[in-house]
Amino acid sequence: MALTAYVEPLVAQLEGRAVPAGNLHTTLCFVGAVEEERLDALRAVVAGIRGRPVRVRFDALEYWEPPKVLCATASRDSSEASELAIALGEAVVAAGFAPDIKPFRAHLTLARKIAAAQAATVPLPLPLEPPMVMRADTFVLMSSRREGERSIYSAVDSWPLYE
Repeated sequence: MALTAYVEPLVAQLEGRAVPAGNLHTTLCFVGAVEEERLDALRAVVAGIRGRPVRVRFDALEYWEPPKVLCATASRDSSEASELAIALGEAVVAAGFAPDIKPFRAHLTLARKIAAAQAATVPLPLPLEPPMVMRADTFVLMSSRREGERSIYSAVDSWPLYE
């Protein structure tokens, strides 16, 4: 909530649509649409994944064009998060799912539909002062659905990173 409040003036200046604090997340592996009958299989695959506790230090604000979003980014990779992203991607591919495999880059999407003309008036990237540190000892399978122009995220299941 502190991060969304911190960037609120910048989002207004950029004429963007703020992502609600409850929707902030770092995507480790984007699986896409999963049929209801395959959801239990996906759960079973990811339930066996374990990793180290994750720590990500978000220290900059960036504009990404496309997709016209404002993100909090980390200048240093989190090896723990990267390892977990790779393990999840490999496991879901081996189970017959078709995730969108891209190199992992920790980020939080803070606003969408940023006006390109407005983005040009702000000297991005900007340092995020003070940096925001995210710590996690669990990971979550999320579901998203559209509600008007907004995406609503909800947790389907979660697992500890280590036992």
